[in-house]
Amino acid sequence: MKINTKLRFSPFVHISPALPNTIVIMIAAILPQLVFLGIYKDFKALLVIAMSVLASVAAEVVDNFIQKKMTVGSLVSILEGLIIGMFLPEVYPPVLAFFVVMCSLFVVKYCFGGLASNWANPTACTIIIAWFTGSLFFPDFQLSAEMLESANPASMLFSMDIIPLNEKAGIVSNFLNSHILNHFGFVLPDGYTSLFWDTHALIPAFRFNLLTLGASLILASLSMIDLMIPVCYFTVYAVLVRLFSLEPFTGITGQGDILLALLTSGTLFCGFFMLSWYGTTPMSVPGKIVYGVLAGIAAFVMSGAGTSPTGAVFTVILVNTVSPIIQLFEDKCYNIYKSLTLKSRLEHER
Repeated sequence: MKINTKLRFSPFVHISPALPNTIVIMIAAILPQLVFLGIYKDFKALLVIAMSVLASVAAEVVDNFIQKKMTVGSLVSILEGLIIGMFLPEVYPPVLAFFVVMCSLFVVKYCFGGLASNWANPTACTIIIAWFTGSLFFPDFQLSAEMLESANPASMLFSMDIIPLNEKAGIVSNFLNSHILNHFGFVLPDGYTSLFWDTHALIPAFRFNLLTLGASLILASLSMIDLMIPVCYFTVYAVLVRLFSLEPFTGITGQGDILLALLTSGTLFCGFFMLSWYGTTPMSVPGKIVYGVLAGIAAFVMSGAGTSPTGAVFTVILVNTVSPIIQLFEDKCYNIYKSLTLKSRLEHER
């Protein structure tokens, strides 16, 4: 059998950016939120984030020293520290944050493996450990049963100043309603622009949803994140919230507030920066769809109608436990496909 071989000057074709480049740009995508924390003088939040980054780098250095080899590198540890710090409340004691993050990451690396070999997201595990260690520093659910019984919980959050209205929220809402949304038959109530721009939440990852959306678009356009899992996650969660979030309290079906659910609890930040972490997700398209759908169901169970302090992070942990099972089915299907392909090829050669 004749084999044709071609020699090219560029034999390696990269269909996606290299890992170091991806990590650098993901870090850069989060930095605007840190800049606005500084502009709004939330120095407590910045200090907690800085301590988380230092702790993550310290855990990496200790791990390298013990193993006497380089592991995932400082870039990934910086990204992990940033994400962890973004999910810690600004009132979390900085010293406690440093030791909890460093010890937790160090243990998680040995329990679940390093980058691309861990089945559980190390940042999510660390945030959960930080929550168990200092749960009194985390906020409670902002939605109460009384608010949900009113069938319009968002308006109560705004009227009670639990989510403060932006000074220019009314101007922006009027502009969007009169010039853009009215053409599609939608009306954006006053206050929802505050959910997009700054919710004033204690947890930084919950605050600047518009910046999170912008960062995700940039990362997706550069092929640095796969949108399939987040889109399935958001879609299923939104449908469940719309259909069933008010039903236990009011008996009304199909009137849940999708925007409130997606723009609180850190749902967007978690979906774009944590849910598809390296090594924790299936590889095939059907596997990713199943993974995203299960994440949406888990988000509805953990976060409900929204405003959960840790529901999004628990969602990541829950679907991480299912991911190895999905990957096992992927391997079996691939082996069956490979054997059938080989059998067909052999029969064809005969």
